[in-house]
Amino acid sequence: MNSIEKEIRTLESKIRHHQQLYYKARKPEISDKEFDLLFKKLQDLEKANPEFASVNSPTKVVGSDSDNEFHKYQHKVPVLSLENTYNFAELKDWIEKTGIENEYSVEWKIDGASIVLYYEKGELVNGVSRGSGGIGDDVTENIRTIRNIPLKLPEPVSIYARGEVYMTFTDFAEFNEEFGGKYANPRNLAAGSIKHKNSSQTAKRPLRIFTYDAYFPEPNKKIKYHSQILETMSDLGLPVSNEYKIISGKKIEKVISEFKKKKDKVDYPVDGLVIKLNDLALRDALGATSHSPRWARAFKFDALMKETRIVNIDYAVGRTGKITPRAKVEPVLLAGTTVTYATLHNQDFIDEMGIGIGAKVNVAKRGEIIPAVEEVIEPGNQGIFKLPEKCPACGTVLLKVDESVDFFCPNKKCPDREKNSLIFFCQRKQMDIEGLGEKQIENFYNAGFIRSIPDIYKLKSKRDELIQTAGLGEKSVDIILSGIEKSKEKDFKFVLPSIGLSEVGHKVTEILIENGFDDIDKIIEAASAANARENLEEIHGMGPRTAESIVRQFQDRETLKLIDELKKAGLKFQAVRRQKSSLTLFGGQSWCVTGSFENFQPRDKAMDLIVYYGGRKVTSISTKTTHLLAGENAGSKLEKARELGVLIVNEKEFLEILKKAKIKL
Repeated sequence: MNSIEKEIRTLESKIRHHQQLYYKARKPEISDKEFDLLFKKLQDLEKANPEFASVNSPTKVVGSDSDNEFHKYQHKVPVLSLENTYNFAELKDWIEKTGIENEYSVEWKIDGASIVLYYEKGELVNGVSRGSGGIGDDVTENIRTIRNIPLKLPEPVSIYARGEVYMTFTDFAEFNEEFGGKYANPRNLAAGSIKHKNSSQTAKRPLRIFTYDAYFPEPNKKIKYHSQILETMSDLGLPVSNEYKIISGKKIEKVISEFKKKKDKVDYPVDGLVIKLNDLALRDALGATSHSPRWARAFKFDALMKETRIVNIDYAVGRTGKITPRAKVEPVLLAGTTVTYATLHNQDFIDEMGIGIGAKVNVAKRGEIIPAVEEVIEPGNQGIFKLPEKCPACGTVLLKVDESVDFFCPNKKCPDREKNSLIFFCQRKQMDIEGLGEKQIENFYNAGFIRSIPDIYKLKSKRDELIQTAGLGEKSVDIILSGIEKSKEKDFKFVLPSIGLSEVGHKVTEILIENGFDDIDKIIEAASAANARENLEEIHGMGPRTAESIVRQFQDRETLKLIDELKKAGLKFQAVRRQKSSLTLFGGQSWCVTGSFENFQPRDKAMDLIVYYGGRKVTSISTKTTHLLAGENAGSKLEKARELGVLIVNEKEFLEILKKAKIKL
């Protein structure tokens, strides 16, 4: 081994040691700056000497910009799913048959993306999705970017660990806020992230993992119990939840009751509990079916899930052209409403679940709002459903865009896209036009009164026609027309995200305004400048995908025509200038916020104070961030702030700063 290779191996070892101390023991020995210098030195050496770079180098957490190709991988062990029970009587019956005197583990059933981590002689060689249980997708490059997954174990052991990739509710809320709330829930975002086209983008998402079981290809006679598997995984640095219990079957009802009480306080999505036999010899004796082990059960929280059957599958076309398949199901009462449709998300979800027409399924309300198919009980008799090649609304050939797992209709004149763009524009969170709800917009569209957003502002000239032909009374029409006129008073920060441009939601609009792009002409000028994308990427909180989207759309003739027509209609395309105090208490400082607060609800009230007194608000942590205001249940921003040496201020300390400056809330 030459001197350079030796230095690289030494740096790898040092960095892993300090990562272990920081992320697991929470007892760092060196400062964040010293750690960053070690990390940078290793990166530079690997770049200059790629032949000596390890596939599991600590630098792999930043990912790569090259496109991923997910090859199929034959699992080395059966990756079975669990049989579900929905009431305690069923679970108790299973425990009595299995042995009520035996010990069982009780663990959270985390609602994320299932993964198998394959370690050979201590090195992570593959990270594979569950797939069919026999064959999955090799997503190793993306998995390597998840910071709490060790790429190299402290011992040269071979172990195949099952885990669940997830996102905490806090991290999801912060990440989703930056993208205008475009993501439905943590589970979908986690699942989509591990199949991202570029691992460098996966690295930017606050993913985590819990491992919950393992198989040792080289028999280990010392391990006789599941609890020992969990302890061994933890000793090897694999993330294991500490919220599990090993109990006698006689105590199962009491323990389940305890877990249920804690369910709403857990900061990650769970949809039930997993109960497993602790004794591995008893597990072997019971064996498994082709589908599930006989020694384990999933106890689902049954209040939000019901069994039904899929009678048909159709598709919705969103305003961006995204095709969302949905199942028409036999009507079922769920959480107080009758459900007749449930989302199927995308083709990848359908394939992984094996969903087809005629399938018996369980449906649940995600976040108690959107009904979704959660699992297949019996497959349908027509095979796995496949989306059509053409848009169901306009017949245009469907495409996949960038790294998305979704199919899109590229036709901007697609009737479903047009209708949904109008509905989005008028929603409460957007322009909030009274009287123009989803049903009324669809009626106006079908009658030919409106086809595009500017048409809304031409309805005033059609008042008499609306009264005569649209089936509306004078009062109803006047309410709609009044709502349209009132919408012209909306500030630019609402107008821009309402017109529905890709990647330009409320958060991106706010970032643009805070960085001087406070009217539409400045944005158009910036998009047409030389090195426009690079210039926009330099803005804190603006990623390359968003920058590219802004440049492309603000050079598009149709977009510019839409803006021009809305200007003429009287909409505001210049932001109201914020007044600022002559007291620059936070001058020269860049503040970010995370968590929840007692005195600042919503927390933007604190950030408004910072901006008013001379500071700058940013949406994510970087080397340019000077302060992080951290409340309760702080997310991944807190960890990153610690890594970069950003000054962390809690609510009490922030209030003290204000008090000393004689600033009243």
